[in-house]
This record gives sequence, structure tokens and C-alpha cells, in this order.
Amino acid sequence: MFSNKQIRNIYNQLYKKLGPQHWWPADSDVEMLLGMVLVQNTNWNNAAKALKNISTATNFQLDKILNLSDKELEKLVMPSGYYHNKAKTVRNVLGMYQTSFSELKKLDTDTLREKLLAIKGVGEETADVMLLYLFNRPVFVADNYTRKFFSKYFKQKFTYASLRKNIMKNFAFTVKDAQEFHALLDVYGKQNK
Repeated sequence: MFSNKQIRNIYNQLYKKLGPQHWWPADSDVEMLLGMVLVQNTNWNNAAKALKNISTATNFQLDKILNLSDKELEKLVMPSGYYHNKAKTVRNVLGMYQTSFSELKKLDTDTLREKLLAIKGVGEETADVMLLYLFNRPVFVADNYTRKFFSKYFKQKFTYASLRKNIMKNFAFTVKDAQEFHALLDVYGKQNK
């Protein structure tokens, strides 16, 4: 549906307008994974408050986070909303990272995506964000801001799966450009609600 030229043109226009975004804002894989879970169904400001709580309590040390009681972890993630579910998802995702990361890195992108989607609490968007930023795979993240942008630009509605599938057919981006494109679309979406 979309040609690489169309996709690249959108990227170039956004890059020219907004400049480089340098995402994902994190100093470690653990902090990055936490941010990816905590930002689900909330804004970054709320996720950042929860990240600060976790940083203060654990300095993002994996073992310290995983050794927190359920109540302690829920209290730390509370500012991000849905704290019962997010605390469970944090445990599931960090547990996967601790036990399987080196093996998961070896998988092809489609198989890896299926493994990530099998983690309780991880949906399509979170799986794709993990692929893009943690595993450095050049994938397209069709989040809400992106779907709204493409729906307005091409005057038709898209589901997550339909937009991702149509873009990925002709997505000839490097990992760095794919990361930048996701960030640019999100920043543009936040500025143009």
C-alpha cells in the first residue's frame, strides 16, 4: 500500500520540522524495559514518576527490583496507573530479560516478536517497541499517534496490525532511522492532538 518513497518522504518532512529526537530515553536496558511497560496506557510524565520511584528504591538494579514484594513494586509503579497489572508485567518482562535475553537476541525478528507477545502483559505496541529499541530491529511501531497521523494523511482508518503490515512491506529503514521515525511520529502526535 505504501511505497518506500512515500514512507521516506514522511520521515524526511518530520525530521526537517522536528529535528533528531534521540530516543529511547534510558541509561540501561532495565530502565528502558521499565519505561516501555510503565508508559502503557498513560503519558510519559506519569511513567517518569514511576521510573523515579523505582530508581530511588533500587537504582534500576535488576535483582533488587525482582526481590521487591508485590506490594512494594505496586506502590512504586502506582503513578503510571494500572499498578496491579503493570507490577506483574514488570516482573514478567524483567524475568524474561534476566533468564532469556542472550538467547532471544539470536532469534529472527518474527520469532522474537511472537516470544515477546507471549509474555503476559505485553501487547503488539510494547513488543514492537522492545524489538526496535532493546533488540535493535528495524520495525515499524503503529501506536495511536502513528495511526492517527497515517489516517489523517491517507484519509483512511487503520488498525495496529493493518498499518504495521502495510508499512513493513516496504520498510527499508536502518535501525537508527526506524527509531527516529517512531520518535518523530510520537512527538508530532503529541504536538498536534
